[in-house]
Amino acid sequence: MPVGIDPSQLVGTWWRVAEEDEPGLAMYRREGAPLPPARGRHGFTLMQGGRALLHGPGPSDRRESTESRWQLDAADHLHVEGVGGAAAAIAALSDDRLVLKR
Repeated sequence: MPVGIDPSQLVGTWWRVAEEDEPGLAMYRREGAPLPPARGRHGFTLMQGGRALLHGPGPSDRRESTESRWQLDAADHLHVEGVGGAAAAIAALSDDRLVLKR
């Protein structure tokens, strides 16, 4: 498990790639990384200062975004209001991949 992650490494847009999930792990890819086609993909954008946007399909299947907040605590648990309802430990982080323990 990573220790001492720099929060600026998390800034950007991350898309959930459920097709790549492993038992107990939720996979996210950074925007711009190749993703398999999917309908209604969910994700979030993390911005400096703790502001976030949650992305998902709306009633007409168009992407809708809502305001949120995020933080990274001292134990490298990522808290994104409205995603999973609780903190998720970061299992892995690279330039284009974020893996959260579920």
